[in-house]
Amino acid sequence: MSPRETVICIGCPLGCRVTAVTDRKGTVTALKGAECKQGQKHVLEELRNPVRTLTATVRTGDESFPLLPVRTSRPVLKVMLRPIMRETAKVKVKPPVKAGDIVIANVLKTGADLVATADWPAPGEGV
Repeated sequence: MSPRETVICIGCPLGCRVTAVTDRKGTVTALKGAECKQGQKHVLEELRNPVRTLTATVRTGDESFPLLPVRTSRPVLKVMLRPIMRETAKVKVKPPVKAGDIVIANVLKTGADLVATADWPAPGEGV
């Protein structure tokens, strides 16, 4: 019997449960349950190279606005999420910050920047 891995496809709204059958070398030999070509492509990519967009918050030091929401500018390898979160925990930003401003450039050499997703006005401008 071949090893199997089941993935819930998010390639389209159907959310198919797709089972990938692999040989002993780990090569996918069959996909079962994908209802569309887009789903097949998505599942193969997820098995080969799983990526995610990280969303998090960074500290500000301001009691009225203690956390600033941030995200990666592009998806990063799933195995990098925890190391990036460790880097994110070290950051403390100062105002003013505009949505889209880079908080950490090329975080951990992933090619993705950690960017602000909200504005944080300068002191005296209000929140």
